[in-house]
Amino acid sequence: MKKSKLARLLAAVCCFAMLLTACSSPAPSGSESTPPSSSEPETEEKVLTFAIGAETTTLSTLYMNNSLCCTSMLVYENLVDFDNGEIVPGLAESWEYNDDQTELTFHLRQGVTFHNGEPFNAEAVKTNLEHKQSNPSFYTLKGITDITEMEIVDDYTITLHYDHPFYAYLQDFCWPDVNPMSAPEFIIPGDFQTISGVAGTGPYIYDEYVAGEYTRFVRNEDYWGEKPYWDEIIVKYIPDSTSRLQALQTGEIDMIYGGSLLSYEEYDQALAMDGIAGQMADKDTRVQVITTNATRPYMSDLRVRQAVAYAIDKEELSLAISNGYEPPADIPATRDTPYADIELETTYDYNPDKANQLLDEAGWVMNESTGIREKDGEPLNLLLTLEADHNAVSMPTAEVIKSQLAEVGIDVTIYGTEQMQWYADYLEGKFDLTLWHCQFAFASPHCWFTPMDSMVPQTPSLPGIEGSDEFLATIKDLTNMVDEQEVRDTYTYLFNFDVGTVLDIPLTYQKDMIVYNTDKISGYTFTGTPYFFDILSLKPAE
Repeated sequence: MKKSKLARLLAAVCCFAMLLTACSSPAPSGSESTPPSSSEPETEEKVLTFAIGAETTTLSTLYMNNSLCCTSMLVYENLVDFDNGEIVPGLAESWEYNDDQTELTFHLRQGVTFHNGEPFNAEAVKTNLEHKQSNPSFYTLKGITDITEMEIVDDYTITLHYDHPFYAYLQDFCWPDVNPMSAPEFIIPGDFQTISGVAGTGPYIYDEYVAGEYTRFVRNEDYWGEKPYWDEIIVKYIPDSTSRLQALQTGEIDMIYGGSLLSYEEYDQALAMDGIAGQMADKDTRVQVITTNATRPYMSDLRVRQAVAYAIDKEELSLAISNGYEPPADIPATRDTPYADIELETTYDYNPDKANQLLDEAGWVMNESTGIREKDGEPLNLLLTLEADHNAVSMPTAEVIKSQLAEVGIDVTIYGTEQMQWYADYLEGKFDLTLWHCQFAFASPHCWFTPMDSMVPQTPSLPGIEGSDEFLATIKDLTNMVDEQEVRDTYTYLFNFDVGTVLDIPLTYQKDMIVYNTDKISGYTFTGTPYFFDILSLKPAE
């Protein structure tokens, strides 16, 4: 790949990363203050304190850090939301398409203001969408990038025009981290890195940031929706997971939310503490996946890819990395994802005998002295890459996979790097296997498949798979489809190609969880996308 092309792709992928994980940004200026505690002051203000693993310097609709997904919905809100498999009103009270589904009209809530005092109206929506549309990170969100005209019908009505229909346009407005509405004052045209201010329409206002310590949010007394219970929310920066658990046990914090901050082992440890309770979401968050690189010399042989798939014991993996909380997955989509309820023509259930047979047929002979298969004097060594700090189970998953593949004579080298290096390496095809995840239910399956032509791990792999030209052409055709049966038939083909050719190996359905002090909290109702914390779903103790 020529360097200039790689540079352009990497720049786009770095922006695309904003939809997936974390990016860095300039920090808001700090202030001198005494760090608050979780205890209630004498004025009986209701204060909730919880922990995050990264500072709120990226609390912006430009991008979010993994551990900040428990704070984004305090401040920001979407036009529409995804809950229990349905799209529901947010800042838009209602919406409709025209007859040929090339015009999407939003009817906005009236009487809503941003935290900086600006009115929320059609002009504010237009300013937000114009900025998002010009951002390379939105490549995969056709509901944004395909807009040809934004027509302000009146102060609270905006119509988006498209030159062709697509069934998933509305779903693309459901992202709670990058697609909410931000105060226009803080939007800098053409700048996708600078955070000049934090102001949305949500139930809490970003009030005070103390670098290295905490961020304070205060209740939005002018909030248009249900009045929040807590007067203040203190979000403490505690990057170490052991320290977070200790803070929970001592009462320094009231809760910890999400799989980005809490491993399954830590979840069980918290449940064993006096006065601490917890809940695990019923719905899946995402699916942990291995993507194979079929353009690498050893992995270009379908039999080797199949052998890798057969050699992975997902039940054992689940027990090892999650104490059995993450169910084995058979498709790269959560179980509540639209159109994911398809029948797979080929599955790869754990079968080490079949794996050994395929490797024998492919000419890989076991060296009994080393336990590693060889062919023409070369050992069967595969490079498994991953973003090392993505979540608590990434590296343990890689270690289990390494151990399981060793059982059939495949040697694995694990290479964990920071995020940007991982992106750069997979763009250049520097992996045999790489560990990552599928998208949330509202963004799947379309956002899983549409970027495969340019900026995801499957991109360098597909040229090595027979039939990939038709596969990519079908994905392109998908973005013009609205007929229910045609869309379903298309996803049936796409999923079967993906799993059948071992382009991807689904591993486990990932979960999110919460642990909390029962003196302050009595329960929590998970949203339709459990990855994101909704303060309005937290039940205070009586």
